[in-house]
Amino acid sequence: MMAGRWAWRLLSLAALPLALASCGGGGGGSDSSGDAELRFLAQHNARFNGGVTTRWPNFPIRVFQNNIAQRDEVTEWTAVTGGLVTFAFVGGRSAADIFFSFTTGDTICGVTTVEFEADGRIISAEVRVVQAVFRSPQCVKTVTHEVGHAIGFLDHTADGGLMDDDGGNGEITAPVSRMFVNLYSMPPGTVVGTGERTRVALRRPGGRYSMTFVYPVRR
Repeated sequence: MMAGRWAWRLLSLAALPLALASCGGGGGGSDSSGDAELRFLAQHNARFNGGVTTRWPNFPIRVFQNNIAQRDEVTEWTAVTGGLVTFAFVGGRSAADIFFSFTTGDTICGVTTVEFEADGRIISAEVRVVQAVFRSPQCVKTVTHEVGHAIGFLDHTADGGLMDDDGGNGEITAPVSRMFVNLYSMPPGTVVGTGERTRVALRRPGGRYSMTFVYPVRR
């Protein structure tokens, strides 16, 4: 079910604390750009997995287009990450890491489910789009938006760009691009944050987890 214009649903095999890696210590002063980038990474990725980076461990990520996705809609993420995230296109679902299919409905453009391990490894992603509308004006770059979730953007932005809950202006913004560069410059399971005091508290037991993101039709 959707709450408001969009919703994500978290399904876990164990209780999942949504703890955000926070700054240690107090005091004023402005944050460095590096601290701001780590906070963005924590907010939009790591906080949903106990404070650790959650990403694909190996490349290329294998994609089954299923006559739905176009290659350039997927590889746009290769361009904005400077080649850190790469894809290979395969001929069947069984060989794929990310796979596409159709779903039904008249209120959504698409929906993506990402499965990952507590150690920070994404293990699969399914992207389902509504055939009748996913390329309509009410749905902004559905495939590219959903692939952003599939490779580790576990949230939505509110900066007017593609990863907004409604696709924004369709552009991948600089903070999102930098988040992926930082994410894929660290091993899966790296604790992120600007302080030390939450590092022990954020550790979590093993298990497999799932998040589902719904991309609504613009009204």
